[in-house]
Amino acid sequence: MKQSFFAIGMLILFASAQTSAQNNETAFLTRSSIFNSPLLKGTAIKAGPAARVDVSVTATEAFKREFKDVKDVEWVEIASGYRAYFSQNEIINAVDYTKKGKLYSIIRYGRNLLTKDMQVMIERAFDAPQIREVSEVRIADYATKVYIVIVEDKASMKTVQIIEGEMEVIQDIRK
Repeated sequence: MKQSFFAIGMLILFASAQTSAQNNETAFLTRSSIFNSPLLKGTAIKAGPAARVDVSVTATEAFKREFKDVKDVEWVEIASGYRAYFSQNEIINAVDYTKKGKLYSIIRYGRNLLTKDMQVMIERAFDAPQIREVSEVRIADYATKVYIVIVEDKASMKTVQIIEGEMEVIQDIRK
């Protein structure tokens, strides 16, 4: 199962690659950078404020049940169904539904996603680490969440994957 999550993690890594190149310590993944992601451009059928997306009633009802207090939701149609984007508590969310309206995945972007235990794990593993980005992925049928974290230390920039309390470096770029 961890290998399938590795593929998901790599997907997130590619989706956030354009932001990881930023040197500004306060850089934050914005909704526009998600919409401009090469990954999204490859799958989006309709997007943007001028495009009208006909989202299935079952998807919108499921969304409203799961995310009650969300405002300013932007929907796009993707090849496999629909994706809803919204921000909540400084976290950017991308929620995918199938064409029949079944929840497929939840992808969240934001530095505040790591638990204290995960932060301690990263601090112990690397020399003076600075967390640049955090992405969390959960597939609807699985309880397991996958965290992809871009970490910079004195010697390198690493992409690490954290699954069920285990951390693995999946990319290491030396300075």
